[in-house]
Amino acid sequence: MFKSKFSLRHLNKFQVESVTDKYFSFTKDEELSELKNYNLGDNYLILGGGSNILLPCEFSGVVIQPKSQKIEIIEKSKQRIIVRSDAGLDWDEFVAITIKHGWQGLENLTSIPGSVGASPVQNIGAYGAEVSELIANVNCYDLKNHTFLTLSNQECEFSYRQSIFKRRPELLVLSVEFILMPKPFTQLFANRSLLPCAAVVVKEAVLAVLLILKSIRIGTSTSWKLKVNFEYLRQFLGLSIISPTIKRVMVKYIRKKTMPDPKNIGNNGCFFKSPVVEQKEAARIKLIDPAIKTYEDSDSHLKVSAGDLIKSCGWAGRRIGNVSIDKNRPLVILNHGQASSIEILNFSLLVQSSVTQKFQLKIEPEVVIVAE
Repeated sequence: MFKSKFSLRHLNKFQVESVTDKYFSFTKDEELSELKNYNLGDNYLILGGGSNILLPCEFSGVVIQPKSQKIEIIEKSKQRIIVRSDAGLDWDEFVAITIKHGWQGLENLTSIPGSVGASPVQNIGAYGAEVSELIANVNCYDLKNHTFLTLSNQECEFSYRQSIFKRRPELLVLSVEFILMPKPFTQLFANRSLLPCAAVVVKEAVLAVLLILKSIRIGTSTSWKLKVNFEYLRQFLGLSIISPTIKRVMVKYIRKKTMPDPKNIGNNGCFFKSPVVEQKEAARIKLIDPAIKTYEDSDSHLKVSAGDLIKSCGWAGRRIGNVSIDKNRPLVILNHGQASSIEILNFSLLVQSSVTQKFQLKIEPEVVIVAE
């Protein structure tokens, strides 16, 4: 269905005013035939849940948004289950459904805003997990050739917050097929004898207790109020003996505590990507500020916390006009109600410039910035 001069304000998490010449939404694949009669050229934009995008004030083209929300089991065995979800379904709603059915794999990606169709585009990730680890196939529609195609995991060319869909914007995601495990501990016990399994369970149980004790703080330094240190969360969520339901509850609680709700204040979550650098480069950065955290990415590279870099440059809690950086989560840029996309973009450029000037290191936006 086509609509003219359509406002996208309520379809983007930044809550910026954006008007598109044409808006096209669909629930059935057959409806895509209507696009053949419209000369798209390069003036089109695929919109998912509006959670990882900075829209322009005006878009001279067609915004296309899938709305179908069906879920289907296409393969089931003792070892795995393959679930196909349509692109229009809310991501966290899909995660909740998988947990309800006892399927494990997506629990660490709880409460990430957006749609299922956007998940492979951005290769969303959190707490040591990336969605690409669980994707079997992505079903698409080529807007230029008007053909349907299926891309395997390898053909999607996944990397950190990257995929083929960013390089080929004509690929409209229709549905995604996920490989999940049908019950807890399946991965732990797969292809192992009973004795090694028992040893792994005991080892992980001891580690779980230690991580919990390290995470909890109470005493004079906290005014005798219970405080939770989230530094060990990634390790805890990686344990196989912890049920998906418990992991989801934990992640949901932590994100609620640390991430501002887009319903209350406009934001896209993490605006910047954490840069991946060689170990020598990471050591140089720590000499400038020892408080900068790094995380293992590969044998030779480390991921540098973009939030720490931004905080080190004095941006945490800083506000210019209608735009600010979240005080507790310096990766998050906030729209205090009336900011335009240009104001947010200019603010982000100032943040980037500060980090480059202090650390001689460029941080890239995770958010897709759409030009006027």
